[in-house]
Amino acid sequence: MNIPLPVAGECWSDLGAEEKRSRLLRAAGEVFAREGLDAPMPAIAAAAGAGMGSVYRQFPSKRDLLAALVVERLTDTEGRARDALASSDGAWIALTGLLWALAERQAADDVLGEAMATVSEHPSVRRALASTLQALEQLLVSARTEGQLRPDATILDLRLLFAATRAAGELEPDAWRRMLELVIRALEAGAPTGPSSVGR
Repeated sequence: MNIPLPVAGECWSDLGAEEKRSRLLRAAGEVFAREGLDAPMPAIAAAAGAGMGSVYRQFPSKRDLLAALVVERLTDTEGRARDALASSDGAWIALTGLLWALAERQAADDVLGEAMATVSEHPSVRRALASTLQALEQLLVSARTEGQLRPDATILDLRLLFAATRAAGELEPDAWRRMLELVIRALEAGAPTGPSSVGR
């Protein structure tokens, strides 16, 4: 295992509590993206320039650290969705722009998707997910009201979209782009519909 270099910045002892937390999350994101979720906590401590005691004072367990990372990503997604809602370009353009931005992030760093299964029942993750899905639902409603989004599109379709782009990226690094194009076309109002097979 390569020993990561500490993230750039001030000496650990000079940082405040929030700065220490932010540095640990940044270091954890970088280490997990590079080495996977099995990366050990000492690697994250080394990347942050912190001791193990300092890490565990901020995050009592690896699960707590993963949950905090997921909450950070979900909060960012919610913020992007609310910015899209306020866009003057129209809800459909804002929605598709958001989907491209999130898929691009997923292709570069899928810590959110990989960690979600591990920490989905963590209370902070459940709260953040509910708030994020609410913001995305509002964006879907706006795009549907414009007449640009097919009337039967739901949040489930967005979750399926990211599952599909993740799977496509595993087959071929840039295949997620093609998959996203196809799914966005299918979400657009006027796209062919057929009987649902969900639940059969």
